[in-house]
Amino acid sequence: MIALKSFSRLLLLTALTLGGCSWFGDDKNPDLEPMPLMVFEPEGALVEDWSVQVGDGQGKRYTRLRPALVDNTLFVADAYGLVEARSLEDGALRWQARIGLPEAGWLSKLNLLARDSDNGSFVTGGVGADAYTVLLGTRDGVIHALRADDGEPLWTAQLSSEILSPPAVNRELVLVLTSDGRLTALNRSDGARLWSYDTQVPVLTLRGGSAPLLSGGFALGGFASGRLVTLRASNGQVLWENAVGLPAGRSELERIADVDSTPLLKGGVVFAVSYQGAVKALRLQDGQALWERPLSSYGALAEGYGAVFVTDDAGSIFALDQNDGVVSWQQPGLARRGVTGPAVAAGNLLVADEEGYVHLFAQADGRPLARRRADRKGVRLAPLGDGERFYVYSNRGRLQALRFEASP
Repeated sequence: MIALKSFSRLLLLTALTLGGCSWFGDDKNPDLEPMPLMVFEPEGALVEDWSVQVGDGQGKRYTRLRPALVDNTLFVADAYGLVEARSLEDGALRWQARIGLPEAGWLSKLNLLARDSDNGSFVTGGVGADAYTVLLGTRDGVIHALRADDGEPLWTAQLSSEILSPPAVNRELVLVLTSDGRLTALNRSDGARLWSYDTQVPVLTLRGGSAPLLSGGFALGGFASGRLVTLRASNGQVLWENAVGLPAGRSELERIADVDSTPLLKGGVVFAVSYQGAVKALRLQDGQALWERPLSSYGALAEGYGAVFVTDDAGSIFALDQNDGVVSWQQPGLARRGVTGPAVAAGNLLVADEEGYVHLFAQADGRPLARRRADRKGVRLAPLGDGERFYVYSNRGRLQALRFEASP
């Protein structure tokens, strides 16, 4: 089953993330080709405030190593164990560290596939961080905790399998989801295991994982079974669970219903989405469903202006009213372009695509405002947004700070 699952994940990943590239079937079929770039009158420009290179970026495997934004610092890692702290203001390097195995020399750089297969420090889960601790997970299931102020190692912990999403952290706990469907709570100070919660992993799943969340006394995890589970953070007791996606259909492919996107918390409400399932709004206290809307997605969620923003698996962007799930607007102009989840800043919304373009839209109505190419090697990771700027981390490791400058 393990071999079948690994092959199937690779096959499904190719079909989902490269849908416009026609690896299977007729590459001249217009229904499979990425939609051409939208034609519109720009209302300004995306201006680059700074840009830096972070190691080798996402590597040759399908990793999604998202930087962590904490106060005035960005913590970012490449796939081969390089970890950096960068100033939010100008991208200046504050510290640099390396986890796991040391570099094998210049010969390893000539063969990235060998580096991917041989290096136990290959990073697949990250970055999780707060003001005191930076956390990363590896393909071999090891969690590395570093000090946030200088990158010095704090502890490591061996978990049961590969870590595919950023760990969550609060004052007491580190919460980690592993690819075998296990949610594990570790002691923040030394990495000692406190409790774990196990689920059954379907035969076929998407390549990736929902990052767990810690909020107050709650621990939340989204699983490949399509379920969102909320536990008591102190002891792992299940408080409630809800089926965001229900496996349906005759084939295993049709039955994929992963919650692959990190849930979003806002005002005591949890917003979650699944692949081949729905977007749901659930009350955090007891899991009561407030509304749901059929929609298939594996990308990040964002919120602003009273809306939840989500990119579906076809590349359309939706703005859903947070109170009732009604579609405020839909933007279909990026179909089949391998679009990331959205980020919001300064009243605008930014997504990236697999050709390396970043697309800016107005949060209010979804109209296109500006576009620029961030990196020809593509972007598979949802951007980050703070109050004024967006931060884009490309597949090859280019980290950029962008802001919108309206036309006079």
